[in-house]
Amino acid sequence: MYTFWISVGLLVATVVLTIVIILLLSNLGAYFTKIAQGTTVFINNGDSLRSIWPNVSGYQMSQDKDLDGQQWLIPEEDEEEREEAFFRDSSLWTRWLQKLLWNSFGIRFISWFWPHNAAHSFNIRSRKRIKERNEIAQDAPLRSRVVDSPEPSTVVDSLLFTVPRPVFLEGVELAGDNSRINLLLLPIYRQVIPSLPVYNLKGDFFAPLDAAIEAAMVDFFASHRVAVYKEGEGKKGQFAKNSLEEVEDPKEREKLEAVPLTYSLWLQLTKGGEDSPIERQLRHLNASAEYREKLVEKGGTEELVSYIDTLTHDSPALTIGGKLASRIPSGIVPRFGFALVSFRVVEWEAHQSTIKLAEALLAKETKRHEAEGVREEAYGKRDATEALGKGESDRFDRMVAALVKHKVDPNIAAQVVATQLRMENVRGSKLTTYVEGGDSRASIMVPAQASAPKTTEETV
Repeated sequence: MYTFWISVGLLVATVVLTIVIILLLSNLGAYFTKIAQGTTVFINNGDSLRSIWPNVSGYQMSQDKDLDGQQWLIPEEDEEEREEAFFRDSSLWTRWLQKLLWNSFGIRFISWFWPHNAAHSFNIRSRKRIKERNEIAQDAPLRSRVVDSPEPSTVVDSLLFTVPRPVFLEGVELAGDNSRINLLLLPIYRQVIPSLPVYNLKGDFFAPLDAAIEAAMVDFFASHRVAVYKEGEGKKGQFAKNSLEEVEDPKEREKLEAVPLTYSLWLQLTKGGEDSPIERQLRHLNASAEYREKLVEKGGTEELVSYIDTLTHDSPALTIGGKLASRIPSGIVPRFGFALVSFRVVEWEAHQSTIKLAEALLAKETKRHEAEGVREEAYGKRDATEALGKGESDRFDRMVAALVKHKVDPNIAAQVVATQLRMENVRGSKLTTYVEGGDSRASIMVPAQASAPKTTEETV
């Protein structure tokens, strides 16, 4: 029995020691690796890609491959399906051990042949962040809000699933009046083809992504048309909708026309959210209709085609022209391996060449709002006067009706109401005594103010 317990103790100690060694090795990246939530790790066989391991909730590597033989990171709601896909490249003999290590300690075994087989490291070249407005001087230029990230190195061993990337654009021209604006943008990208930015672009994907967004914004301001009124009293040229496509009523569309953006119209344009015209145009650029059609023709890419429809909201760009034609001929996804999933105009300002126009429009708007305030004040006084008059009229009608109901002669009832009205009119005056009377009727002397002495005298 004593020998038995010694054996059990040695076995437990061996297991504990093994686990400790495994955890230490995983921290060093030797033989084992850890995968942070929301990232993808790449395993090399020598200098070539062997495996892609994403730790992204709700997503898995596809079985289908695209035109270049690349797997995509696609949505998958079924947890069991995701787990099977995650261990798809594991040996059937060791898969149970891989699952045990992953589910218990969040680590995966790489290979016995480390470091020949190891986690891939790569240089992403650039990290940027946006400074909060209170972190810079009040009169500091907008470009000073975009700074390099404080991270000490740009060499990483995993790829983020969601990547925010601030972009500053200076002097973008509006086609309607040739005014210019500076923009601070925050596109947010989602990893779709993990191997493309890491192995094909060698980690240098931010610079071309920034250039593509800049070209897309230049095209937007050159081509976008806003719906304004073409007829109607005082409405000609006024902003109506972000675009004619937003107007469903045919009769309303007849009153509108599409015109290029001016500085004044830009002030009124919806600039953020899924329904903003900028985000609608940019998300169509995730993949072109031509690229989608090629995937369909290839066959065996149903899950990839379905994901393209999701990323483009079922409306991929028919053609990609202008400055974007040379940068993303088939779309952002096939070119960079990322999809644009969100877009925000963080802040903007008038370019130096447009400051006078901006100041003039601001002054004009200020005057317009002041005039509107004066008009509303006058309308308010008018409505109050009308309401007061109607209320008083109704009150006196009810008084006369009540007197007549009690058999009072209508003429006498009218005199009573008239007397009541005169008394109310003088109550707030500076008179100290008011005498109501005449040659043929009784008179009464009453205090004209509430503060007067409460004395009443009757005279004949």
